[in-house]
Amino acid sequence: MTEKKARTWLNASTKHEGFPIYFRRPDIRVSEFEGLRPQYPVLLAIKHQLSHVKDNGLPVAAYNKLLAPLDAALVEPFRDESDGLVALVETFAGKRTYYIYLAPTFDAQQFMSSIASKFQQESISWKLHDDPTWRLFNGYAADFQFA
Repeated sequence: MTEKKARTWLNASTKHEGFPIYFRRPDIRVSEFEGLRPQYPVLLAIKHQLSHVKDNGLPVAAYNKLLAPLDAALVEPFRDESDGLVALVETFAGKRTYYIYLAPTFDAQQFMSSIASKFQQESISWKLHDDPTWRLFNGYAADFQFA
């Protein structure tokens, strides 16, 4: 069995409503997402309310470094894209939101229960949405000119 090569990440920043907004997303052309949508019709949106932020809403650098284990716990399980695909990570206005498109068989409840128990000190909420056309991601792509 051939192991899938891990995707690299694209990073971007801009201003939205007068505040900085940072994006991280896999290096996949938006046009290629059409072929991925049928595999991942469910959107898991995970919102992390950041505890230590600057006046501009971005995390304090030292605190941001401490979040690496949480970030890895949310992103790494989807690296091989068998259960889902992390489409976008957004940092804006004191929050970091992970948008993950999931395979219908993925147990999001179990996954998030595990995350919540491992990172009890962090304020994390999540919602599942049916989004087979990736409407949310397409909106971001249009608003922020993703290629």
